[in-house]
Amino acid sequence: LKTMRSGARVVAPMVGGSELAFRLLCRRHGATVAYTPMLEASKFVEDADFRASFFQTHADDHPLVAHFCGDDPSTVGRACRMAADLGADAVD
Repeated sequence: LKTMRSGARVVAPMVGGSELAFRLLCRRHGATVAYTPMLEASKFVEDADFRASFFQTHADDHPLVAHFCGDDPSTVGRACRMAADLGADAVD
């Protein structure tokens, strides 16, 4: 939150466009906060291969916001907790 309030340069979430390599490139050019692509919460919770493929991060990839969609609040909540355990600094 402190980073966001201090004039952060944010890489917004893009489906199919904000994977780790792109986020790291943006950070090298001044981005201070980045979002994951929009991830379907139910797939994230239920499918380890999906998680491994679409939620990748790195020590230089922080602060990182995990971005989820879903229609079941319980599932979205589980996805948010899992993302936090995997290194997300915030969720959306």
